[in-house]
Amino acid sequence: MAGRTQNYQQRKDQQRKARKKKFPLFWLLYLLFVIAMIVFWIRAVDYVKKCLVLYEESQPVNSMETIIADLRKQGLESYVRIDGEMSRFDSQEAFAKAAQKLVSGKILDYALAKGVQDPAAPKYELLADGEPVGFVSLKETSSETMFLNLLKVSEWALDHVEIKAIIKGENSFEVTVPESYQVLVNGIAADERELAPETQVSEEFAYASEYVEVPSFVTYRSEGLLDPPTIQILDQEGRQIETAVEQKNNKTSASLMAFMESDIPEELRKQVLENTERYTNFFSADLPGCKGSVSPIKDMFPRDSYYLDLADTYRREDMWMYSAHSTPVFKNEVVDHYIRYNEELFSCEVYFEKEMQLSKTGKKKVDITNFRMYYGLLDGEWKILDMVTLLASE
Repeated sequence: MAGRTQNYQQRKDQQRKARKKKFPLFWLLYLLFVIAMIVFWIRAVDYVKKCLVLYEESQPVNSMETIIADLRKQGLESYVRIDGEMSRFDSQEAFAKAAQKLVSGKILDYALAKGVQDPAAPKYELLADGEPVGFVSLKETSSETMFLNLLKVSEWALDHVEIKAIIKGENSFEVTVPESYQVLVNGIAADERELAPETQVSEEFAYASEYVEVPSFVTYRSEGLLDPPTIQILDQEGRQIETAVEQKNNKTSASLMAFMESDIPEELRKQVLENTERYTNFFSADLPGCKGSVSPIKDMFPRDSYYLDLADTYRREDMWMYSAHSTPVFKNEVVDHYIRYNEELFSCEVYFEKEMQLSKTGKKKVDITNFRMYYGLLDGEWKILDMVTLLASE
């Protein structure tokens, strides 16, 4: 009995000692867990705080102070993009210089632009002495996502400056050319936007204008250029014409009241030469049937041509006075100075020497013909519309 009691007591002591060993271990582990959680949350809160600070600092508006400071120091020229009202003949470089001049000596600042913003390309209004002159556009140079990809931290730089202000220069141009010619201003073609309402028609086309469309001279003009322009004139074949250009009182002027010559097509050359020879033979009574009517030359002119009336008057009143002579011989024939005005009008010069021997005296007679002939395309055929004597017959 005493032995049982002793064994029971020993088991009680062992259980008590076991409970004493387990109790401190549990609390130790619990304490470690609590400490770990505290450290975790401290670090988590610190990380979140750091992310929020970086996110706030990465907002585009926080980069604007540095960007505006750089613009004040370096100027706008390298960043300006054309977006304001200006002459279409001015270059990007000229516009950039004018934009810099616009804000020179003024205090630059910025304000948040109104309207919906593009997160990838934020805009801020650019102010000069408090007055809006344009916009500053930023671009993202790098980015990083943080805090479970919920926050995006970006770095921003200046992309370009848009000048919205009206930039007008003090230069202008005025160029007068044939209507079929092209005027290039700083390499850009002038068109109906610069075309003045007034036109001029040369008196040399007085007769030709009764039958076909004749060329007129037109004037192109424009104002508000930033720099004196470079003027080039091209004819209808695209050849550049050398023309005197005058620059005076901020105005660039040029006037080309003439047309560019070219080589006459062989077929036209032969026709012009043959017609002119026939015409002179009519007046020297060397054309069969010329004494009876103007029929021998009628096909060369329009039906109601003034020149047919002249020829008929000459036939009836003066042809009899022309001295009898041998059959004419044509020498030194030249057809040149060909000008094509449009699809239905051209002119050229004709020169030749017409040698004859007078029947009564045997002397040699030389008639010199030198005309500028104007031809028009009527019903698909080239007709003589006008003739101008350049050198009187001898």
